[in-house]
Amino acid sequence: MLKTMVRRVGLATATCAVIAPLGMLPSTQAFAEGGGVSGHSSQGSDGGVNISVSVSYNSATSGSKGGGGTTTSSRQVSTQVQPVCRYQKGQSGAEAAAFFKDSKRTRFIDSYNSTHPNWRDHENDQEGHWYYPLCVPSAGMSTEEYGRLSEEFHAKNGLVYVPAGGQPPAPVIDGGTLAKAAWKAVEIPPPSVEMNPQMGDDVQTLVGVENWVWASADTPQSVTATATAGPVTATVTATSSGLTLSAPDSKVSCQGFGTPWRPGMPEGSSSCTMTFTRSSEHLGGITSVKTGVSYSASYTATDGAQGSLPSVSTSGSLSLRVGEAQSLNTGPQN
Repeated sequence: MLKTMVRRVGLATATCAVIAPLGMLPSTQAFAEGGGVSGHSSQGSDGGVNISVSVSYNSATSGSKGGGGTTTSSRQVSTQVQPVCRYQKGQSGAEAAAFFKDSKRTRFIDSYNSTHPNWRDHENDQEGHWYYPLCVPSAGMSTEEYGRLSEEFHAKNGLVYVPAGGQPPAPVIDGGTLAKAAWKAVEIPPPSVEMNPQMGDDVQTLVGVENWVWASADTPQSVTATATAGPVTATVTATSSGLTLSAPDSKVSCQGFGTPWRPGMPEGSSSCTMTFTRSSEHLGGITSVKTGVSYSASYTATDGAQGSLPSVSTSGSLSLRVGEAQSLNTGPQN
């Protein structure tokens, strides 16, 4: 049985940015005094935030030996998310002071005093730097969503001075951005199926036999991913309606994830069957059964964000030897 892991391709970060002129940025006294956005996620050197994603997988069935039901497994994965809005390193204290005191700009000194509180305290500091609020739309983000996030961030946050060795305020990751990053980090196993009857190694099934097919316990029916960055938690829920099956020379009827076969179950009670109309001989001795599961995903977040996410499809295959029953003539020979 072939199994392939599916990982979502990361979205490219947009290169356009909105940067207010040096003298026009709003001020926030809390940042000037060392306050700022709270958050417990670690920040990478490139401005990204490192997050841990908790992933739970609910399997389609409890396996071929038992009855119906679900089993749950979980894992932790790590990823990095680029905030839409963050703090960008700007001029040093000395560089900013020299800019402000330039004779060509002295008429703007009142504006500089407002946007850069206590800038004269840092006019000889070559090591510390001013950090300014910066927002960059992520790929696929709507103009309306970006405008709202950018406006809110700039309205609340102004420039902050960070001494040498210090860290700028941690960025707040909005719920939508956090959910997208968490969903991209999730790996979903491919569908794994079992069949009945199982006749042997040489021939697994015969032409004309109705084969029960069901998803094994390794096949997720639903997936939940939860990630937290600072004060925001996002939860992604992905669900599927069932298996898809296809193979040469076959008739397929499949609803949901199938029903595990057990001795004594009545004929015709399976929700997922496959019947072959021709042997594997003309296919080189092997018939390849293609399996697939598609997942639709949505998210909610503690900051009120909610929405849908890109659907994901997984696939696998199963190799079978389909034989053909041979009749034997046991009558008297002349």
